[in-house]
Amino acid sequence: MQTGTIMQSNRPTSFLAAIVLGLSLFFPSCGDTEARAQSSDAVVFPNGQSPSFDEERAFVDLRFLCEQIGPRRIGTKGLQRTTTWLQEQLAELEGWTVDLDEFKAQPPAGARRKATVDGVNVLARREGTQPGEVWIGSHYDTYDFPNFVGANDGGSSTVVLLELARQWAGEGKREGQSIVLAWFDGEERFPPIPWEDFTNSTFGSRDLADRLAKAETIQNISAFILLDMIGDAKLGVLKERSSDPQLKKIMERTAGALGDPNLFVGQRDIEDDHIHFRRHNVPTMNLIDFNFGPGNSYWHTRKDNMENVSAESLGRMGRLMMAALPAVERDFAPRD
Repeated sequence: MQTGTIMQSNRPTSFLAAIVLGLSLFFPSCGDTEARAQSSDAVVFPNGQSPSFDEERAFVDLRFLCEQIGPRRIGTKGLQRTTTWLQEQLAELEGWTVDLDEFKAQPPAGARRKATVDGVNVLARREGTQPGEVWIGSHYDTYDFPNFVGANDGGSSTVVLLELARQWAGEGKREGQSIVLAWFDGEERFPPIPWEDFTNSTFGSRDLADRLAKAETIQNISAFILLDMIGDAKLGVLKERSSDPQLKKIMERTAGALGDPNLFVGQRDIEDDHIHFRRHNVPTMNLIDFNFGPGNSYWHTRKDNMENVSAESLGRMGRLMMAALPAVERDFAPRD
């Protein structure tokens, strides 16, 4: 991902204030437009309980990725093992169908890797009873650096999506819109050539978004939320500056209601997998911690390892996604 300048945000919402705000996120409004607008601020949990998310199990998954599989660059055995592992884990869950979405990635002139590389996105779908699809994405490849295991960059969001699949599993269709969990391959650039949005990065998301647009099915996506680098033991999440304003509000209010108002630390321009859905007019949001280590000094180094991530951070992000989903479904619908 590429970034711009940080802009600090001072919009914390206290837990008690959020609880008082109104009707529950977990029970979508069925009233008129005015009632819906009033309920858009509401964050109340059934029985006063926040959503369950098994952060310890997610952390075990992350340790497996880093210590048993290791580097997971596009087109390598490590990535292939990860693809197979995700398929195996998802096959055990009720309600999910899994597709492997293959594509080709061509390294640009001057890259160390020369030949066209085979990539594969993993897409898991839980069918819903209502029109529309909410997508939650992550990249699952790792940066091309010797012995780089990507505990935070690639690994953390990969395992959070997997645990979300477990939490949202169930027989038959779910009540509400369909959910698509997307693990994108080829987000990282081919060194030593710099990041470039259309020639040297985000190969899997770019290819898929363009094909969905050509097929005229991308408009079925109501909202797209991307997670990246969310395992930092000292977690401080940025809201990508060009993210959809309503999605930003939902995430801020939900974090406050979870008793985690300091989760968000500012805004920044970030180029990541979400941009290819945004340019096709899909409402998007990118949630990323881009201050990994002092001055972001752990990013793309061997210090991106299990010592510098935490189960607690995985849990904070997993619960945020689970708690925010009802409001996302309520406030966003598929486009004509």
